[in-house]
Amino acid sequence: MNTKSLILMLAVSGLSFSAMAQKSALNSAKSDYDSYSTLKGASPAIAGPKLQAAKESIDKASLHEKTKGDPLTWLTKAKIYSALAEADSTSASATLAEEAATAFTKAKELDTTGAQKEELAKTAQVLAYSQLIKGKGFLDNSKYAEAYKEFSKGLEYHPGDTTLNYAAGISAMNGKDNANAIARFKELTPTNYSQNENIYTWLSMLYMQEKDTVNALKTLNEGVSKFPNSKDLATKEIEFNLMAGKEKEVIEKINQQATKDPSNKLFPFYLGIAYNAANNLPKAEESYKKAIALDPAYTDAYINLGGLMMNRGIELYNKANKLPANKQTEYNAQMKLAMVEFDKAFPYLEKATELDAKSELALRNLKTYYQIKKNEAKMKEIDEKIKAL
Repeated sequence: MNTKSLILMLAVSGLSFSAMAQKSALNSAKSDYDSYSTLKGASPAIAGPKLQAAKESIDKASLHEKTKGDPLTWLTKAKIYSALAEADSTSASATLAEEAATAFTKAKELDTTGAQKEELAKTAQVLAYSQLIKGKGFLDNSKYAEAYKEFSKGLEYHPGDTTLNYAAGISAMNGKDNANAIARFKELTPTNYSQNENIYTWLSMLYMQEKDTVNALKTLNEGVSKFPNSKDLATKEIEFNLMAGKEKEVIEKINQQATKDPSNKLFPFYLGIAYNAANNLPKAEESYKKAIALDPAYTDAYINLGGLMMNRGIELYNKANKLPANKQTEYNAQMKLAMVEFDKAFPYLEKATELDAKSELALRNLKTYYQIKKNEAKMKEIDEKIKAL
């Protein structure tokens, strides 16, 4: 009787000891992982074995009946395997990361009461940070598609994370994946993220690359409203309006920026374009001259100013040639006015080619002048320069 009781007591004690052993494995895994996290930056040689020890312990705990149903087991496994994936530079890294993701999902499934809500959130941040580090490794090596994939995995753990969204957007943009770059950057615009001023600029440029002028201008308008002191956004808004054919609508905005930044040659140049489109040629001419005064080597301003004068002369020239033969006096008067305009344009046309000898536009404008003047030698000379470009 006593013997049977003794055997029974030993059996019960053995079960208790086994459960404690597995709890110990879970505790050991947590302890070794914490040590690894503390040491990995300062003492990687010591930290490495700690991580391997944590893996061995958590593998045991995740298989045993007494601990495999505990959410903490899987949360701990998720963190350990995520760290293993982060530290592994071989193809095995992807498998380890998948195991970490599976473990995290398992932990969420097991936490039916929500008792581990806080720990789940902490673990999600750990896993997200691990993906951030992996993504950065790819980004630093210009492997943009791979970087985007890792950052996106991080967002699965921590949706809305601004750093991950930004990194994913940068990766997609550099990888010419405009659709995903737009999606990631759009998620940041309602936030107060520190890089939002740049993000509005990049987002507008991505829309323009996709020929979505409406959203490009809408983005810039919103960006300028949020960052009224941003010269870059204000300039982009003006440029994109000009590109979209909204020259008249943007004149006031250009004048506002020109007042804020009177030494910036771009604003009078853009005013020249806008006034020219609005058929206010005196204002356009004045604006181009102001841009040249600010930068005497501003090739585009010389091209546009010379072109404006040439067009004015061509209009008079064509008008004269439409007159009937019996209007010789009027013809001569019109042609004389046209030649005045051509001669006014000449210094600007010539200067443009001096400043940029490889500008085909500048060369063609000057060739038109010599064509009107019937200077065959100069026309041939310019033709040779154009062919040599």
